[in-house]
Amino acid sequence: MEWYYAENNERRGPVSEAEFNELIRAGRITADTQVWRDGWENWAPLGEAGAQATGEGAGSARCVECGQTFSTSEMVRYEGVWVCPNCKPLFFQKVKEGIEPRGEMEYAGFWIRFLAKFVDGVIVSVPSYGLQYGGAALSQDPETSMILFLVGWFVGFVLQLGYTVWLLGKYGATVGKMACGLRVVTPTGGKIGYGVACGRFFAEILSGIIVYIGYIMAAFDEEKRALHDRICNTRVIRRRA
Repeated sequence: MEWYYAENNERRGPVSEAEFNELIRAGRITADTQVWRDGWENWAPLGEAGAQATGEGAGSARCVECGQTFSTSEMVRYEGVWVCPNCKPLFFQKVKEGIEPRGEMEYAGFWIRFLAKFVDGVIVSVPSYGLQYGGAALSQDPETSMILFLVGWFVGFVLQLGYTVWLLGKYGATVGKMACGLRVVTPTGGKIGYGVACGRFFAEILSGIIVYIGYIMAAFDEEKRALHDRICNTRVIRRRA
């Protein structure tokens, strides 16, 4: 399917549906942009498009945002999901901001999260343990060894805190989660920010000190939430290709 759109009062196109969706993500096409495709009688704003669609208007579909069912002749289809007339402006604003459409979120299971945590543990533990045990081992004095051990533990803790909070706050994923194709998001698929990332770091400590039961909860929760996800109201999802 090919699309046409208006930009600076000039007609652009044709572009493929994939290119059209990319233009929406980039913000060049918004809910107010005039669009047209073959089979439509007239141009219409994207946010109001759908009533003119042909071939797709003979059925109904569930809106990915509100969950209600509408005739597809009133809706817009975007990357395999349907959006109702009322939700179009909000939906495309979310697309522009990089927020995951609610119906498209695939929650990450226990074992893939375990693997991501293992990778992060290796990355953080190497410098942390090196500081804790390396300096202490070089000293012959037990008191000095203990001081070096505690300093190494503190520095390692700060490194782990900075590593986790900065990567989750900026990218929504640590290196381990990136390697496993995972991302930490809000319940609606948005970025969590540094404040939530920091709170989640300390909540995760709680998940560990209760014999790791907080982590195991993810295997039985319908949204795959660990205890720290419940506390901070976050979700771990698979990144879309």
